[in-house]
Amino acid sequence: MTSDPIVFDDFVPGAPMGERVEVYDAEQARRWQSIFGQAEGGSAAEGASMAVISMMRGYLNLVTPRPPGNVHARQRLQMHGIPRAGESIRIAVRCTGKELRRERKYVELAVQGSGAQGRALFAAQLSLIWAA
Repeated sequence: MTSDPIVFDDFVPGAPMGERVEVYDAEQARRWQSIFGQAEGGSAAEGASMAVISMMRGYLNLVTPRPPGNVHARQRLQMHGIPRAGESIRIAVRCTGKELRRERKYVELAVQGSGAQGRALFAAQLSLIWAA
């Protein structure tokens, strides 16, 4: 059963959109290493990539269903820590703003990631042009 897509009017600045957990597991590491190679004991580049992957998966799985035609206009990512292999990453998405500019619907989302014992991993800001 599918529900109606999220529309611009559904976004409430300041409101949480949900939380989920992504795990930096061996399968994700294997896929990353198949492209970029394997470093002894993992690498900072692999961990940082897992943070970005988790951030996008959090957004894609929590802000759904999305209407077709959205544009991912910009993102900013501030790293506070590198996820560790096997670590669970809690992702929280919140609407921070929305506005009409030149007849386009802009939505701003904050995506926070934390690891074990609430260790801060990343803070991201996504700017989207919403289609509906």
